[in-house]
Amino acid sequence: MQSAHNTAILLAAFGSRLPDASQALERMREHTAALYPDFRVETALTSGTVRRHKGLASRHGRSPEEILKALRKDGVTRLAVQSLHVIPGDEFRSLERMVESLRGGPGHPGGFEQIELGRPLLGNREDIRRVALTILTVLPPERAPGEAVLLMGHGTRGKANGVYLDLADELRALDPLVLIGALEAEPGLAAKVDELRELGARRVHLMPLLFARGVHAIRDMAGEGKGSWQAGLTAAGFACASHVKGAGEHQALAGIWLDHLHEAVARLQGNMPPAGT
Repeated sequence: MQSAHNTAILLAAFGSRLPDASQALERMREHTAALYPDFRVETALTSGTVRRHKGLASRHGRSPEEILKALRKDGVTRLAVQSLHVIPGDEFRSLERMVESLRGGPGHPGGFEQIELGRPLLGNREDIRRVALTILTVLPPERAPGEAVLLMGHGTRGKANGVYLDLADELRALDPLVLIGALEAEPGLAAKVDELRELGARRVHLMPLLFARGVHAIRDMAGEGKGSWQAGLTAAGFACASHVKGAGEHQALAGIWLDHLHEAVARLQGNMPPAGT
């Protein structure tokens, strides 16, 4: 194991404006620190909007760039960066580009001797299959036979949004009454309402497939406003129950992110081949 003076782990999450949402990131930081006591562990938020809202008073209010600059100033030379995003969308790709720009060894201005990036929750086909199986273990215990579960993903532009469709296929094969839709992409709520009707579901349990219980989970999924998914399902004639616990708050799902971090740390220590080989 490398010295704590020159090795570190950075956990990078999208972030949320809601105070309670920070609990998921803080617990992940504490768990990581316990697993890797010889590493300095830091957190950062990739969303500029969230950072501006939180301000300097927040422990979890700094950007990855700010943290990385501070780590280099403090003499850290070897770093594992773990994405706490769900899919390899725009936020993850931006983080990936930043990490790549800091490769190159001690001769690279501002770079690290070694830097490794852990993939997001649904980073590859194996992850999709594993997450589908894991989701079945964290479904609401009060769900009765014949009741459906609808997961709300964020959604993104481009081919990364296809990850939700791949996950939907895996879930359908395991339990046809467990569905996933996207808040800001397709398939959205309207398509899921049609699918639920075709399945003959009368009661629907809503769950967020988001790292933390932020604005999307509290307002857009479970909110009382007419634009929420819960309101939309109720208006469509379904009985509806919302469960706002974020994916990162489920130990079984958080464990997948931590396994990805373990792989990144193993590469950092030379115990695994570089990613993509």
